[in-house]
Amino acid sequence: MDRIFDRKDVDVLEDHLASPRIGAVRIRRIGVLVLCTSLLVLSLVPPARAASSVTATLVQTVNLFQLNPPSPDPSGIAYLPAQDRLLVADSEVEEMSIWAQVNLWKIHRDGTLDDTANIRPFTKEPTGLGFDPATGRLFISDDSARKIFIVLPGNDGKYGTSDDVRTSFSTIPFGNTDPEDVAFATSTGDLFTADGLGAEIYRISPGPNGTFEGAGDDVITHFDVSALGVQDAEGLGYHPDRNTLLVPDGRSSTTMIEVSLGGTLLTTIDISSAQSKHPEDVAVAPATSGGGNNLFMVARGVDNNSHPNENDGKMYEFSVNLPSMGNNPPVVNAGPDQSVQFPDAVSLNGSVTDDGKPTPPNLTSQWTKLSGPGTVAFGDATSPVTTATFSDPGTYVLRLTGNDSQLSTQDDVTVVSSPSGGSTTLNVPIAASSDDAEEAGGATKTMFLNSGDLEMVRDNGADQTVGLRFAGVAVPPGATITNAYVQFTTQATGATAVTSLTIKGEAADNPGTFTTTIGNISARATTSAVVGWSVPIWTSVGAAGQDQRTPNLATVVQQLVSRPGWTNGNAIVLIITGTGRRVAHTFDSGVPAVLHVEYQ
Repeated sequence: MDRIFDRKDVDVLEDHLASPRIGAVRIRRIGVLVLCTSLLVLSLVPPARAASSVTATLVQTVNLFQLNPPSPDPSGIAYLPAQDRLLVADSEVEEMSIWAQVNLWKIHRDGTLDDTANIRPFTKEPTGLGFDPATGRLFISDDSARKIFIVLPGNDGKYGTSDDVRTSFSTIPFGNTDPEDVAFATSTGDLFTADGLGAEIYRISPGPNGTFEGAGDDVITHFDVSALGVQDAEGLGYHPDRNTLLVPDGRSSTTMIEVSLGGTLLTTIDISSAQSKHPEDVAVAPATSGGGNNLFMVARGVDNNSHPNENDGKMYEFSVNLPSMGNNPPVVNAGPDQSVQFPDAVSLNGSVTDDGKPTPPNLTSQWTKLSGPGTVAFGDATSPVTTATFSDPGTYVLRLTGNDSQLSTQDDVTVVSSPSGGSTTLNVPIAASSDDAEEAGGATKTMFLNSGDLEMVRDNGADQTVGLRFAGVAVPPGATITNAYVQFTTQATGATAVTSLTIKGEAADNPGTFTTTIGNISARATTSAVVGWSVPIWTSVGAAGQDQRTPNLATVVQQLVSRPGWTNGNAIVLIITGTGRRVAHTFDSGVPAVLHVEYQ
């Protein structure tokens, strides 16, 4: 998970880390922000023009609670242009006494009911909808399962029936723990998902296989909307005429914002005429009267958690004169940092996307060498996806530039080309709150994902299981691991009992982060390789020395990177069991554990 810091934190961070980059961590200045990133690369661009403010006119209010059966808490809406229908999803109706086995409605633009469906068998909390008109794919976000479901209708042409073809992916591996909504951009083929509590928008660009996985070969970037005034990003819609995103605020009944696909604030829209409560999803569809497109927004109204018998869901249609679009700079992602064995070539998986302006569009891409000991030969320096070979081993920084003939943006990637027979060192810290976790001992096996301390392993009278996930481990296939260990930092002293721990790896190619599912750590398959650790007594808070360092874990890490499915940049999970008690810092306490790896 990326972390955003204020400018005042920059000097502290750079002094602490001592260099712009340690292992998989990169510090990058971006305007008034600094990004500390491991898995994901965030490319922020300055606004191309000042944001405008407009006022939307309320055209109609549709009482969705009067449908038969009713929708008391509509949370998702999408427009199906081929059918000229709106789909509405309700994320909480199944919790109420009026539940009638329906949580998806197909309606006319005037609110007249057309058809219903029950998608609860695979999603209990359908919080948002997105739609791809070219393929008919319906995207459904679920903030309970923390997944995005992709549904293709069968021969009956209906969603939520037995002949549907469904796939899904988790949003947790890339940091979205509250996927409130989803939108599909027809101009780029990218999927966007909103993190409600985090007030972040994640952009998922499918990799070479063309499918959305949420990890794997997908390229994932994100931008913050809290700085743009959104407190709770519960809604997200795509405007096909303008190639922009619409973001209602779940805590505001007065404002919706329009941003570029790269996160630049374009327009603030006053929607106070509706006097809505808990605005949710928004869709763009033809106006019910007159020409052009209008905005159709659903709102949940009163929460049934405090009023279990409420029934007040609504849909609002707005007309709004949005300002003419200016030109925004391209959005550039150079891809993840990598390492290769010299003289092998490295595969660069960058992306450059644009808003199609100026007209006619003239988008170009260019790779260049920013630093490094030798020369770089690109397979095709004008293609974001290409290869690079190096004349000498060493550390290189490569820059990808996107230019639309008026504006340009850059992003950098670091590649380590290791000499044959030489050794490469990586330091990979825990990068997300859910990547260091505790599973309670005894029968409960309750999961704890955001603790400020890591008890290894005695806690509350029982020996728990600890899981550590290190994302973006840049070890190429075929590497020989010569040394590996985890460096902890003491969070608390006073535990003097003999502590004997056992460390294994999760036997998986690219394991996901930990979840709240009961027993989520102990249920994972483990390596046959195992390392024991007799832990000395920790006597000083903040210590991070030899006593807080595991023995050599090379046998465990080697077994993981030797798996047939291992690829450079996969994640590694280590699982710790045993007896005794030592207390370490966590990601949430600000001093995460670090995986140190040396390989040839």
